[in-house]
Amino acid sequence: MRKTDISTYKEKKNPKDSTAVFYLKTAGSFLMKSVLTVLLVLSIAGMLVCFNILFYIVGLAAEPTGIDLDARSLSLSSSVYVMDPETDEFEEYQILYGTENRFWVDYNEMPQAMLDAIVSIEDKRFYKHNGVDWIRTGSAVLNLAGGDDSYGGSTLTQQLIKNLTEDDEVSVSRKIREIVRALKIEQEYTKDEILEAYLNVVNFGGSCQGVEAAAQRYFGKSISECSIAECASIAGITQNPSAWDPLIYPENNQIRRELIIDEMYAQEKITKAEYDAAMAESATMTFKDSSEEDEVNTPIEVQNWYMDELVFDLADDLAEFYNISPDAAIDKIYTEGLKIYCAMDLEAQEMIEKEAQSIDRTYDDGLQIAMSLIGLDGRVIATVGSADKKEGNLVFDRATMATLQPGSSIKPVVAYPYAVNQGLLNWSSIISDQPLEEWVYPNGTHGPNNWYGYNHEDGLFMVDAIEWSANCTAAQTIKMIGGPQVAYNHARNHLGFTHLTEEGDKNAYASFSLGGMNGGVTVREMAAAYAYLGNGGRYYEPYTYYKVTDRNGNVIIDNTTNIYSQAYSKDTASVMNRILQYNVNNCSHTTAWRAGVYGWEIAGKTGTTDGDTNSWFCGVSPYASLAVWTGFDNPERIYSTGIAAGTFSNVMSQYLEDKDFKTFTLSENVVEAEFCSYTGKLAGAICSDTRTGYYSADDMPETCTSHSGPGIGSNDKTTSPTDTTGTEATLPTVIIDFGDTTSPSGALEPNSTDPAE
Repeated sequence: MRKTDISTYKEKKNPKDSTAVFYLKTAGSFLMKSVLTVLLVLSIAGMLVCFNILFYIVGLAAEPTGIDLDARSLSLSSSVYVMDPETDEFEEYQILYGTENRFWVDYNEMPQAMLDAIVSIEDKRFYKHNGVDWIRTGSAVLNLAGGDDSYGGSTLTQQLIKNLTEDDEVSVSRKIREIVRALKIEQEYTKDEILEAYLNVVNFGGSCQGVEAAAQRYFGKSISECSIAECASIAGITQNPSAWDPLIYPENNQIRRELIIDEMYAQEKITKAEYDAAMAESATMTFKDSSEEDEVNTPIEVQNWYMDELVFDLADDLAEFYNISPDAAIDKIYTEGLKIYCAMDLEAQEMIEKEAQSIDRTYDDGLQIAMSLIGLDGRVIATVGSADKKEGNLVFDRATMATLQPGSSIKPVVAYPYAVNQGLLNWSSIISDQPLEEWVYPNGTHGPNNWYGYNHEDGLFMVDAIEWSANCTAAQTIKMIGGPQVAYNHARNHLGFTHLTEEGDKNAYASFSLGGMNGGVTVREMAAAYAYLGNGGRYYEPYTYYKVTDRNGNVIIDNTTNIYSQAYSKDTASVMNRILQYNVNNCSHTTAWRAGVYGWEIAGKTGTTDGDTNSWFCGVSPYASLAVWTGFDNPERIYSTGIAAGTFSNVMSQYLEDKDFKTFTLSENVVEAEFCSYTGKLAGAICSDTRTGYYSADDMPETCTSHSGPGIGSNDKTTSPTDTTGTEATLPTVIIDFGDTTSPSGALEPNSTDPAE
């Protein structure tokens, strides 16, 4: 056999070729697996997204729409009921009604031309769909996903919902909400009822809500008397009132109304003769601005501060409950016949407003005051937002709308009780009265500075640190509990301080040790937070009404089972209560003594900010918590800084005068014990100089066995290394947020002092 016999010849493979094929196969396999993995992940992710969307839609379907077309058509006023203390029965106190002229026209009184005009131009398939035009809506959703909101795709039903809820967020989720609501509304109401509501609530330019108001304004006649051309003119406005208003842009309105007349004819809503007549009338149409002729100067009945607060609270709650805007919620309050069971104590409300208007402004012309009296269960008993007589409704309220700096009144709310709650401090724990290394002023010195101009070399007992209103001890305590972030989280999540914002700068310690809050607090928030001292450490969200029902008596929101947050243990609350009673009864370094009420247990604390621009007293009795703020809208020095504490005493004493006497209910686990005045430990056999303190039985100090020196907090003072002159520390300026651009505003300097007033 020849070596080259082709029948037995086998080509030798190049090793390099084999390697290449191997890698190609491996790469192909890897690529295929990768593609399959990606497809699998995408499929799972897609399924999860679909399930989430499905659950979201199911959840929306279960939510109330917040729309009552029957009540809206009747334009029903709401009633407020207040409990009679003699009978414990609710009696009607006030009717809430809108000040606008509302013209509601029944469907049967509408001219057919008005019905046809709006349907022709806005939703020609209105009578065929179930509330949603799926083709147009699908296009709109795709546009929204791409960030384009120029194509709405909304039916008349959806437009009605948008107007009633004022839910105009540009997002896919809003579109889904609108779709679900539209489907539900179409199940609950007929097409005629929906169209009637739409034509009565939609804006037709200026202040015209509804077609009757529009007809009266533009033509000086009722809508029932309007011609085809006039109805088309009105219908053309609603898509863009600012561009199609016939009084402002008559040429634009003519283009729009003639387009509508064309559509009406094309859709066989009108005959050729009617079309020709309407076009001829449109060519020479004139308008009459009758808005000013209809104005009537009706005297406004001014309601008290409590009623304002109730309306705002209820509007916020309804907005959250129905997922509508606060303005839309206020509209519900004034038009849908709600029954509101108010929590106000009418006698206390009249008293607190009278007391606010009676403060001594001899040396403080223009001084303002705000107060909030709150029950230990969160019930707002009485409130006032000004020292002046109230002259309008839903006006600026300093008790709830002004975000203020609380000064040292914040110290017993966060820093000290948190440390006690964590077992880090007790009544007689010794706290350093020295500046913080972390607190550095621009000149290189450390802070904070104490208002009394020096530092106690050996520190202060906690009870004395609060009575002295020492700044350094409060800052040291904030450091002890973990820093400002810990304090911030607790204040926001467990004590209701919703206006606070986080701070990341070097002065963050100022917020909870000195009261220079970033974002500020309201008077009502302070009163609610202080209630923990009298109710076993609980925080209740303040409420101004017990419940609200719709016009048929169905409960919408119920506050009678107000849920609380356990801000602190009962032991902690009891220890802090005793300390702040001591602060009022034995105070020699602030004006807290002025807040006392003869014969009653009162626990509380003053608060003053730099330059004496804010003065507070916040405290509790066995029945209620009360926060009092005094200051100026445009901050300036207060001459009479004791007014807050004195007013607290006046208001609380009047509120308590007809109450059965009782004392605070404190924890049985808190015991009274003697402690050594030198060491703060429990007094031992060697201790001749002792004081009384209160402690949790689970966290008692050890017994003193030896001591020397003059005693903690005595005159062992050292001059502050940060400020040898004793001047007040200055922190960055913080702006008061009054929440209304028409309201006064100004700057406040955060607190670094609580001077002996």
